[in-house]
Amino acid sequence: MTGFQIKSMLLLAIVFLMTFHGQAQHRLVLLHPTVSNIENMEWMVENRIIDIPDVEMVGVYYAKEAYDYSASEKYLTEHSLKNYQLRKVEGDLKPGDIYRENSCTPAFRKLFEESDAVLFFGGPDIPAAIYGEEQNLLTVVTDPYRHYFETSLFFHLIGGSRNVDFKPFLAEKPDFIIRAFCLGMQTMNVAAGGTLVQDIPLEIYHLNTLEKVAAQPVENQHRSYTTPLYPLDDLWGGNFHPISISKSGYLSEIAGPSGVTMPKVLSYHHQAVGQIGASLTVIATSIDEKVIEGLQHVKFKNVVGVQFHPEPSVLYNSESKLMTVAGSPFSPNELLVKSNSLSFHKSFWKDFSEKVKQNKKVEKN
Repeated sequence: MTGFQIKSMLLLAIVFLMTFHGQAQHRLVLLHPTVSNIENMEWMVENRIIDIPDVEMVGVYYAKEAYDYSASEKYLTEHSLKNYQLRKVEGDLKPGDIYRENSCTPAFRKLFEESDAVLFFGGPDIPAAIYGEEQNLLTVVTDPYRHYFETSLFFHLIGGSRNVDFKPFLAEKPDFIIRAFCLGMQTMNVAAGGTLVQDIPLEIYHLNTLEKVAAQPVENQHRSYTTPLYPLDDLWGGNFHPISISKSGYLSEIAGPSGVTMPKVLSYHHQAVGQIGASLTVIATSIDEKVIEGLQHVKFKNVVGVQFHPEPSVLYNSESKLMTVAGSPFSPNELLVKSNSLSFHKSFWKDFSEKVKQNKKVEKN
């Protein structure tokens, strides 16, 4: 074999490898891909809070949702985000279809097979009927089809007690990664067969006015109950409070190196997990142990839900400020640093990134 032939073969091999690697990468599925959620994920990837090289984000939503994703489409176009795309799922999905195979099942299967992880984000209240209860007057349902879709997807992934004969997708790939935040964790619990507390102040603390709730210790407030008393558009509605991490479970594992057992977290919710769904275990609670702050699947260990929000970029960006009722700029990042809680949040995403990178890369379409 001549030197020219050897060089030619090496060149072909290099081209083949480059082509192969160009067709495969790690893919994350984002439910409810609003501009805000896309911006947060984009910022965290660019600043390596989420450290997954060449990661692809697929924002998925249901065609019948009330939410208008045209702003998301415009944002992706204007910012030329090559590794971000939106995918609309069609199908006829009703409450009676949620916990069984339905017209969205093929799309659910495709998403599962073509991704490394799925992220469920926050949002409005779930219709009580889909977890078998009458609806409280304080439950506000604004987008029922979103909940039908996301609850059914979660059920297809992990299964639940409302249809014990259904074989969940994760039975085929138990290490598949799911992270669920706020509404996402509530959806996880409902999908598994659980219920919700429809209003924390009323049902848990027996309080029925904003003033009474706002007067409670900060650890008993799971969103800002002072902000609604000041109807200004630019006021922040969240609340930081400590949580109690269980001695075992996922959150204990990621908090271990820092020794943080009661980190401060960002909450913005008025509902909570009630009866716990099948095969789920509690991994964190509020300080008074009355509100569940974290769930993990017993069999599928990489399925984790938290009642708080670890995903907003404002938590990690020292330059970002929020406006409070006091009228002064407030830095969430500074608060996390001072309370020794920033390391906990970064560990959450570092572990997530490492687990995704350990997976075999998926083929691009």
